[in-house]
Amino acid sequence: MKTTAMVMAAACTAAATAFTAPAAAADPAAAQPDSPAMKIDEFLSKSGAFFLATADGDQPKLRPLGAHHVADGKVWLGVGEFKNVYRQLAANPKCEVVALDGGEWLRWTGRAVFAEGAKREALEETFLEASPGLRRIYDKQPGHRMMCFTLEDAKAEKIAMMPPGEILLDETGGAGWDKVFPESDKVEHCKISFRNRYGILLAADLYKPKQEAGAAPAKFPAVAVSGPFGAVKEQSSGLYAQHLAEHGFLAIAFDPSFTGESGGFPRRMASPDINTEDFLAAVDCLSVRDDVDPERIGILGICGFGGMAVNAAALDPRIKATVAVTMYDMTKVTREGYFGSADTTAQRMEARRAMAAQRTEDFRAGTYKRAGGVVDPLPDDAPQFVKDYYAYYKTPRGYHERSGNSNDGWNATGCQSFLNMPLLSYANEIETPVLLVHGEKAHSRYFSEYAFGKMTGIAVRGESAKAGNKELLIVPGASHVDLYDDEAGVIPHDRIAAFFADNLK
Repeated sequence: MKTTAMVMAAACTAAATAFTAPAAAADPAAAQPDSPAMKIDEFLSKSGAFFLATADGDQPKLRPLGAHHVADGKVWLGVGEFKNVYRQLAANPKCEVVALDGGEWLRWTGRAVFAEGAKREALEETFLEASPGLRRIYDKQPGHRMMCFTLEDAKAEKIAMMPPGEILLDETGGAGWDKVFPESDKVEHCKISFRNRYGILLAADLYKPKQEAGAAPAKFPAVAVSGPFGAVKEQSSGLYAQHLAEHGFLAIAFDPSFTGESGGFPRRMASPDINTEDFLAAVDCLSVRDDVDPERIGILGICGFGGMAVNAAALDPRIKATVAVTMYDMTKVTREGYFGSADTTAQRMEARRAMAAQRTEDFRAGTYKRAGGVVDPLPDDAPQFVKDYYAYYKTPRGYHERSGNSNDGWNATGCQSFLNMPLLSYANEIETPVLLVHGEKAHSRYFSEYAFGKMTGIAVRGESAKAGNKELLIVPGASHVDLYDDEAGVIPHDRIAAFFADNLK
């Protein structure tokens, strides 16, 4: 492992502290001196100073940086949680690092991805151990953390003042496989991004069927996928998208605003409006692609984003078919509690007071308290559905470092607006086909039954039903989390693909 700091230019603030390179420590990356990461790190070390360029709205920003560290085969940089540069990268992760060394210069361009959870803690401590003086600035108190990031989908060029130069790294066609499910050899994969109506940059993984070399370009039916609530695209949504690509669809799995690799600040916030808009923005993106038929676009939402998907279908007639899997109505559960257990004015007022008090504390602290992800350690008396969540999010089966559910969760005030806004108010006005898929034994089954009732006026309980182009499919014996991945082998992938095939003609 190696951490290096440069003497900063006069533009650095007086608070900046010199970083001293520690003695070399054992690190797998250090044993590979010819790796791209080590070459980039070496160039930054020799340059004497390097600069990070970000965007602040439509205004470019440039500042010198010093700290860098190689871990897990990647070069990591550090910025203050309280600094504008962190907010800029959270809102728009596209950035560029430039360094100059004599007759050569380095341009390293990509998308900033911040470490989270245990990795964030470990990297922060490594930086601070290397330069104890920085602890006066980064004291690990809320709002004063060092936030560590690396560049993904990156390209690094070492450029001579006079050609030729050298490509050190090029992952712009798609970074290494970082999903919790196996990669399919029948599907092409790449990373894309697009903006929603609020200007937030959304990150997505695109999956489409592999085509024979030399085959004429195809226009595919397309599906945008997101969820579960608090998850990232490398988990369930990516799995569903990949399966859809195996069935002949172009599919994207996207991170919602404020989560994962998508932009938006502060992080880990939720909004029934903005998160519904995220689906509509995905449709915007798909509608203008050369390889998509804009008249054959559907959406699929999982868990809490099942409710967002149904809401999006009520709003946007470009969406020709909608699937909601193991859905939650996040506004219903927030304002009523599970099974109506907190459905009184007094209980809602208590929740509003708690949220209001937390907002005051967050503003005073200059940061946002996290509510915590899936409970860990798991209590012996935890309900079965909580044990199921743990078995997915907190074990190698489904853990991902960018997933809020796998780590420290949403902001404590992240769902405040859900208390006032019923999500499915106009579900009865959806004209296009909708398929609701839920497990027979899922604690959350009543959300899909409620949604089916809203759309059709028909009350059902515990059984499949169909009315016109609206369908509720109950999967026998399945729990809520059984429909997150292929562990139990009960997700009706063929049935979902057939639904889209029938309705995206």
